[in-house]
Amino acid sequence: MILLAASPLIMWRVYKRIQRLTVRQKSRLWRHWFGVTFLPVALLAMAFMLMAKPPVLACLLAGAAVGGALGVAAIRRTGFERVGSDYFYTPFAPIGMVVAMIFIARVLYRVFEMFTLGPQQTPAFGSSPLTMGIMGVVAAYYLAYAAGLLRWRRAEARAQDGR
Repeated sequence: MILLAASPLIMWRVYKRIQRLTVRQKSRLWRHWFGVTFLPVALLAMAFMLMAKPPVLACLLAGAAVGGALGVAAIRRTGFERVGSDYFYTPFAPIGMVVAMIFIARVLYRVFEMFTLGPQQTPAFGSSPLTMGIMGVVAAYYLAYAAGLLRWRRAEARAQDGR
């Protein structure tokens, strides 16, 4: 009951923390490369684990399609700038915040389930279609966003070289 009562406060604090991440940020190539390297591996690993559960796999793939589309939409609305030799971007806040909030809400719900049902009765991580759909959205969103940032950086480097 305490967790349930504190949930709105927790969500508000998480929202404010995420909101700070929507301001201008320095582009760091290693972070973008990490995203385009790690996230496809994570999606493939989850898909492989769900091969025996076609409905749950379908939710993961559908979530990935939605997340990819959201990532493309967000990168198109992102502000880009170059200051000297540094690159900066300002993420499109509404889409990023929605993706982060649905993920956090699902994690909080799973924690709530664990407290109310007990760890032994909590459903396995990969058994919930909703959880896997949200995982697909989050992973594909950040994958598409990181790929968009790399594409922007490559275009800026070509423009600087005069190609």
